[in-house]
Amino acid sequence: MSGQSKGEVLAIGELLWDVLPTGKLLGGAPANYCYRLRQLGVPARMISRVGNDALGDELLTQLHAKDFDLSLVQRDSSLPTGTVDVTLTSDGNPHFVINTGVAYDSIEATPELLEAATQARFICFGTLSQRSPKTRETLYKMLSAATNATKFLDINLRKDCYSKETITSSLHHCDILKLNNSEVGVVSDLLGLGTSDPSELASVMIKDFNVSIVLITLGDKGVYAVSKTGERISVPGISVTVADTIGAGDAFSAGFTFKYLQGAPLKECCRFGNITGAMSAARAGGMPNISSKELEDFITSQDATLAVAS
Repeated sequence: MSGQSKGEVLAIGELLWDVLPTGKLLGGAPANYCYRLRQLGVPARMISRVGNDALGDELLTQLHAKDFDLSLVQRDSSLPTGTVDVTLTSDGNPHFVINTGVAYDSIEATPELLEAATQARFICFGTLSQRSPKTRETLYKMLSAATNATKFLDINLRKDCYSKETITSSLHHCDILKLNNSEVGVVSDLLGLGTSDPSELASVMIKDFNVSIVLITLGDKGVYAVSKTGERISVPGISVTVADTIGAGDAFSAGFTFKYLQGAPLKECCRFGNITGAMSAARAGGMPNISSKELEDFITSQDATLAVAS
């Protein structure tokens, strides 16, 4: 599936190489998210920028082979393709060194990009690519143009790549906020909210920033979700043998989005997000191939497990 489509999902931000001790893998949170959605059959396009260099050529060649729509990926003649140096802890959690002065720091607000925004149904963005004034300016032009889109903020905090200003502005522009448990305290401290309790933080986000849904992922313990309508749910995690957690959160976001676009209840959206996140964590890298058959078999096994437990 490729090509442009009205009502599509757009993801804007970093497109890069994750450089691990074992070699380099395609990466970038919005790219992982976009890939997972496309595997689920959703017309999703990535908005980013890569260098006019060998790494950029290789990256685009591999994404083309993965059925990415590259029509909104720009090339930069002076800045290099983005890279991140990644090391893994003993339990598979990644530590990132994110290199600066790269192509996705200079995404341009082209007419094609802004036109796509006016047609979008759903837009995913984060904070990392907002570290540069140029891409930050482009992002907010895009969000302003996207009058019909639900805006999903995967806050995705990375060391030295966010500020109080970018977090506050992002919160004012999003409808759905997703963050992990460790980010709750960071956001609270930065905004002077005085709480590290997920439930309290969610209430503040809804009241003070007019966020409609707050999703707090808890790793293998699942997800806690709060909506503006007063719904509060906890969905337990799924036990898998972890290869690494690179992209697992992005896969959760994609699974959630997939069900949300179908109009599914919040609990079902979260449950499916857990499934896609768990399947991603069981495989290496941020863009593992997961076939429809493998997904269906995994869901069947989970349903069987729940039936036995009850």
